[in-house]
Amino acid sequence: MKNKIAKLDVTQAIITHADSLADRHALYVNDFVTRANSELYEILAEIHKLYEQVEGSKQRDKLVKKMRERLKSSHNIKTQANTKTTALITKYVTRASRKTAHVYSRVLEVAIANHIGSAGLVDYIVAKGGIDKMRMAVNSAATVAQANATAKNYQQQLRSQLKHQQGIGHVDFSAIKHTLPHATDVEFHHVLCRFNHVTNTHEIVAVLYPSSALETQAMNEYLCMVNLAAASDTNTFYDKCKQQGVNMDILLRWMAANNIHNADAARFMARAIIASVNQPSNASHTAGILLAA
Repeated sequence: MKNKIAKLDVTQAIITHADSLADRHALYVNDFVTRANSELYEILAEIHKLYEQVEGSKQRDKLVKKMRERLKSSHNIKTQANTKTTALITKYVTRASRKTAHVYSRVLEVAIANHIGSAGLVDYIVAKGGIDKMRMAVNSAATVAQANATAKNYQQQLRSQLKHQQGIGHVDFSAIKHTLPHATDVEFHHVLCRFNHVTNTHEIVAVLYPSSALETQAMNEYLCMVNLAAASDTNTFYDKCKQQGVNMDILLRWMAANNIHNADAARFMARAIIASVNQPSNASHTAGILLAA
């Protein structure tokens, strides 16, 4: 009985200590973290106000030059000629590390882009969930934009390759050539065909409306198939096809129909597309996107 009471006393002591630590942590968050964030938001609002004053001044260029010179002479902080005014003013006030100044200036740039003035900056930051969430949102948006730009470049390079590639079949449109629909934002004619088992030929049954969205989807599908084809000689081929909802046997026939004789040929084609995309700084990154084998 005594041992049971002793164990209960120890348990209660630990729980009491844990509750005390929880209260202490809550006090710390309130006194330091929350208040510190609030103070930081107010400082950023003042930096924003300073930015508005500099940009609105008739002496704007002189002010910018003076700040740039003083940062270098007094604090050994160098800035480039193309440094944005928001970044310059943020560095001048914070004199912080490049990373910190970059985060703060990006917050100001996002606010300015959304027509938020200095008076509304604090409420705007709070509404967005704080500086860290704003930074992550900006980084996510930048990542998405970069991925979209890369995909667009891949699509265009594929179009260029296909335009100059030897044809795998021939169609005579001479009878309706003058009525074939075309648009400046598409590069190919889009048709539907069926296979006639009696004559053993493909018959075109419809000419589609020229759609840039349809063509973009077609380019994306083609690139996806090339990516899978590049893995056709690996033990991950089946799993990759399954992940994309692609039938492995049909893909192999797709390769043969497009004169992509094996995985090496698919990889060669993918690398040619990558090499044509003029993004040296992203070469390794883009290669990973297209060649996941």
